[in-house]
Amino acid sequence: MSFRLLLAAFLAALVACPAAVGHGDGAARGYTSTVKTIAPKLDGLIVQVLQGDDRLDVRNDSGRELVIEGYEGEPYLRFGADGGIFRNANSPATYLNEDRYGAVDVPASATKTAPPRWERVARGRSYDWHDHRIHWMSTIDPPKVRQATDKPHHVFDWNVPGSVGSEPLMISGSLDYKPPPKSSFNPILIAPLVALALAGGIFWWARRRRSISP
Repeated sequence: MSFRLLLAAFLAALVACPAAVGHGDGAARGYTSTVKTIAPKLDGLIVQVLQGDDRLDVRNDSGRELVIEGYEGEPYLRFGADGGIFRNANSPATYLNEDRYGAVDVPASATKTAPPRWERVARGRSYDWHDHRIHWMSTIDPPKVRQATDKPHHVFDWNVPGSVGSEPLMISGSLDYKPPPKSSFNPILIAPLVALALAGGIFWWARRRRSISP
C-alpha cells in the first residue's frame, strides 16, 4: 500500500464515522410510523410502513385503479386495476422522494398543474417509496423529543390522500418516538482508534522508506 493510500484512508476514517452518526435513519433514532386507518376500507388494499418510518409500501389487489397524490395534490402514483404501477414524471414528488429529506432539485417542468406524464416503474401490484409525510423531515429531533429523549412521544398524525376510481381515499397514520435501546458500540469512540492505527501505519511506512533509501 502506498503512502498516499494510507493517508487517504486516515482522512476518510476521521470523516466517515461522525457523518454516519449524523445521517442515521429514523428507526435507529427511535422513530416508528404506523398506518392506522384506510378510509374508506378497500378489500385487497394493503398499506404498511417499511424500516420503521422510512418507506410507505402499497399493494393493490382490489381490482380497481388507485391513484396516490403528491404533496401539492397532483397525481403522483397510479396503480392499474390489473397490475402495473406508473409514476408521474411531472409530479414534484417524483424528485423530492429520491432523498429522505427532499434535498434535491425539482425540474421546472414538474408542477402541480402540469398534465401527468406516466412512466411505468413496476409490473406487479406493490410499490414502496420515501414519503415525507410519514417521517420527521430533519436530522435534528423535534423540540418535544430533544427536551426528554428518555421518554416516548407522539410526534404527529399524518395523512396520504388518493383516490379509487372517482372516490377519494385517505391513508392515515401516526409517527411516534420511543427511546432506542442503548448500545455499547459508539462510532464516535471507534473512529479515533481507527485513525490511530492508520497513523501508526503511515509512520511505519515513512520510516521504512527512509531506511531503504540509498
